[in-house]
Amino acid sequence: MPGRSKPSFLFLLLVVTLCSTWSSGCSSSSAEQPKLTPPAKVEHAVKESELATIRLTPEAEKRLRIETAVIEYRYLARTLDVSGEVVTPAGQTMLASAPMAGTLQQGQTGTPMVGQTVRQGQLLFRLRPFLAPERDLGVQLQREVASLTERVVGAKQRKERAEILANERAGSVRAFEDARAELAIAEAELKGARDRLTRAEKVALDSDFSVDIPAPVGGVIQKVHASAGQTTSGGAVLLEITNLSTVWIRVPVYVGDLQQVAHGQAARVRNLSETANGSGRLATPVKAPPSADATAATADLYYSLSNVETPLRPGQRVGVSLALRAQERSLVIPWSAVVHDIHGATWVYENTAAQTFVRRQVEVKRVNGSFAVLGRAPQPGTKIVTVGAAELFGTEFGAGK
Repeated sequence: MPGRSKPSFLFLLLVVTLCSTWSSGCSSSSAEQPKLTPPAKVEHAVKESELATIRLTPEAEKRLRIETAVIEYRYLARTLDVSGEVVTPAGQTMLASAPMAGTLQQGQTGTPMVGQTVRQGQLLFRLRPFLAPERDLGVQLQREVASLTERVVGAKQRKERAEILANERAGSVRAFEDARAELAIAEAELKGARDRLTRAEKVALDSDFSVDIPAPVGGVIQKVHASAGQTTSGGAVLLEITNLSTVWIRVPVYVGDLQQVAHGQAARVRNLSETANGSGRLATPVKAPPSADATAATADLYYSLSNVETPLRPGQRVGVSLALRAQERSLVIPWSAVVHDIHGATWVYENTAAQTFVRRQVEVKRVNGSFAVLGRAPQPGTKIVTVGAAELFGTEFGAGK
């Protein structure tokens, strides 16, 4: 019908216009969506299954003296990781005292200072006594020589008279012999007194006499109670020296764990900067006066540690691994088989075939003596390199020969 064609045409035109507008809006909104940036980007990624394989010639393996062992389970004592404190052992502190009253003078190395390290016998001070003993001794020796000289003169006269009387038969021969013996004794005593006086005169009596005060023991000066130019009395303490070649480690242990600790076994001591996986140094248990802290509910154990190579200071905190009585089944390998990369990761070399080695990553939970206790590791029975692992590591990264 002619009257209805025009509205139908307009309706269709309106529908087409709306669809076009909706389509363009959808396409523009989808095109304006921002692209997501990945949170991380890994470059030069290498899968562990694609690590380098090292193949040696039989001559090279013999030259490197490669030795292997298998990863296995062992029953090892459990450990308790606690903190300890470095303390000075009992009886390691010595006192340097003044032998007599006088005035202190500097030694050859100057006035001793707190923290200074001294060796045994090193000159600490010179002491000038208030009254030089050698002056009184010289006066006594001179008086003794003069007295014995007069005694010798009198003995000679008595001997001469006794000899004349004996020759004239007016006196006895025995009296003559007694006088001669008395003269010989007096002369011997005079000779000894003159020798003592000569030795005393080797030190000029008009010079200042001083007494050396050496260090009674080698160690570190802890306290200084006097200085050069100061007057002191006899027996006064001048300074305190502590020998720190050996120190004690005081380890407070919770009383609930005290019975589980294997008493009598060595403890492993490490610096706080070292991880628990580090080998550390062995400290032997020692008997010390019992001590405890009721507030913290801890009792103290003491261990002796050599302090020569890497000195520790009294009061310093250290990490301590104590052996426990209980044992656990652990997957272990020799500690010598583990190598570290620049990031601190731990690796071993698996001997997959003759003269063929592949690096495998392992997780070291702790070190027990010469064994490394593993967490994540290859299967038990896997053959790994125990001697020559460092050489293989250098070979793989171009540092080996």
